[in-house]
Amino acid sequence: MYGYYDPPFSVEQEGIAISVEKVGEQWVYRRTLGTDSVEKIILGGGKRFIINPVEPLNTPKEITPNLLIEFEKTLLLSGGAKRKIFLKFPIEIGVFIADKGDKNLQLLDVLSLARQKFTLYGEVSNGVICKHWKSQIYSISPSPNPLQEGVMELTLRNASSDWASISKAVFSAYGMKLYYAGDVFMRARMDILNRNTAETGFEVQHISGELKSSPLKDFKARKEAFGVYSLQKLGLVPLKFYMGWGF
Repeated sequence: MYGYYDPPFSVEQEGIAISVEKVGEQWVYRRTLGTDSVEKIILGGGKRFIINPVEPLNTPKEITPNLLIEFEKTLLLSGGAKRKIFLKFPIEIGVFIADKGDKNLQLLDVLSLARQKFTLYGEVSNGVICKHWKSQIYSISPSPNPLQEGVMELTLRNASSDWASISKAVFSAYGMKLYYAGDVFMRARMDILNRNTAETGFEVQHISGELKSSPLKDFKARKEAFGVYSLQKLGLVPLKFYMGWGF
C-alpha cells in the first residue's frame, strides 16, 4: 500500500480501502476502514498522492507527542555498557497530496490499524501523557505487519557506573524519522545518565537511494517517510525526551 500514486487510483489492503476518482471537474478522495469513512473533494490537477507510515501519535486525535514503549521483560544493563536491541512500535498511515516533485506537501488523511491506549509517565501532579505500546525485546530484527508495526533499533548506553534496570522508554515524535520499503524502520538511542534519569533521541539516516548500514533486508529500496510532525512549523521544539521519573 505504501508508495506514490497518480490519480485516478484505488488500493485496498488489510481492510483499508483508499481511492481517488474524478467526478465532473473535481477529484474525490475516499477512504474506509471498518465503520470509519472519509470523503474529501480536491480541486486542481497536477497532483500526486503519497501513502506512507507516519508517527503513531495522530489518532484518534493529537493528544500527545510522546510515545512510551513498555518492555515485556525488564532489562538489566551493567555500568558503562553499550548494547543494541530491537523493539516493535505502532505506526499510523498518512495520506499526503503534493505537487509533482513532492512540493507543497499537505496531509490529507491519517489512520491506524494499531490499538489506541494512553498512559501517564511520571507523577499525577506534573507527569506527561503518552501513547502506550508494549513490546518484546529482540536480539535480531522481528518481522511485524508493516501496516501496523515498525521495527526500532535501539542503542542503550549506560553512562553511569551502576547497573540500570530498564522497563520502558519514552520518545518525542518531533525527532522521529521513519524509513520504509517492505518494512518500517527507525533507529533510536537511550542514554542512561544515572540511576533515575535517561535521555532518548533518534539517529537520522543520511541516505541516497538506500539506508546505509541497516540490519534489515531489502534496504536498497527503502525511502524516508514524510512525517506529520515534520510538517508543523512550531519553531524550536525538543527533539529529545528527558526521562526524569525513572525507566
